[in-house]
Amino acid sequence: MRAALVAAALALAPGEAAAAELLPPPTAALQPLITTTELVVGRNRFAFGLLKDGSLLPARRVAVRVYDIGGDDAQLVSVVPATYHPLEVIQGDRHVHVHPDGTRHLHETATDVRGIYVADLTLPRAGSWGLEIAVEHGPGAVEAARLSVDALPHARAPAPGTTAPRSRNRVASDVGDLRLIDSSEPPDPRLHQTRIADAIRQGRPQLIVFATPKYCTSRVCGPVLDVVRTLIPAYGGRVAFVHEEVWQAGATQRLSPTVEEWNLRSEPWIFIVDGDGVIRARFEGVTTRHELEAALRQTLRLP
Repeated sequence: MRAALVAAALALAPGEAAAAELLPPPTAALQPLITTTELVVGRNRFAFGLLKDGSLLPARRVAVRVYDIGGDDAQLVSVVPATYHPLEVIQGDRHVHVHPDGTRHLHETATDVRGIYVADLTLPRAGSWGLEIAVEHGPGAVEAARLSVDALPHARAPAPGTTAPRSRNRVASDVGDLRLIDSSEPPDPRLHQTRIADAIRQGRPQLIVFATPKYCTSRVCGPVLDVVRTLIPAYGGRVAFVHEEVWQAGATQRLSPTVEEWNLRSEPWIFIVDGDGVIRARFEGVTTRHELEAALRQTLRLP
């Protein structure tokens, strides 16, 4: 699954550029693996893994230095910490698959992806920025890697604070075989009971996950869906959980109408929508229960 972190930033529509581009040399000992493909002017969730000597680094003290490189000389703008969030659906070196009935089994294939680093980046203007990711390996032992990122003037995918599209996604009652709208194995009927438009009309908060476990280019759709499933027992009575496949009818040629309506260029995505139909949080790529639960509780105004 390590390669999934590399592929996550490459799951783009034809002709699209990633938000981040590594600067040379590509053979540096410390290699950031960026999973965020869309950065915008303003506040961003910037997620990445760190590869060193062929292995992904677990929790370290990490800081991200942001440089304005728009002029002749780079100017340091801010220094923000990056928090390491463990991925809750990992046991030992195996991915834990969560079934609709709550049972779990371990995948046979080993993984060294056990978490993700997340930094809260604020980029004041559109255009190119320089980042330096510094890792403390021990007292006095600091290593850094540099890269450039591009901030868009406006978000392509729906942004927090904007109104969610009133999508009429297909639900379980629309199909004779749930596999037509869910490539999970097995499909999860709990995630296909609610149309996004209906939940907004009813004033019901939602957690909407766009993912395609079977056909996922980034290869993290399955684990992200399993993270979402762990939240259903605690929040299913208050929140509508909605899963939308990226592709139509199990193919990989035509995007689903709902994905096109939300203008998504990568996978997976998760959006948290409040009872008024306003997007309160969005997450791209590898996402943990810790992050989702914090956003859910804030949206629901729970202590």
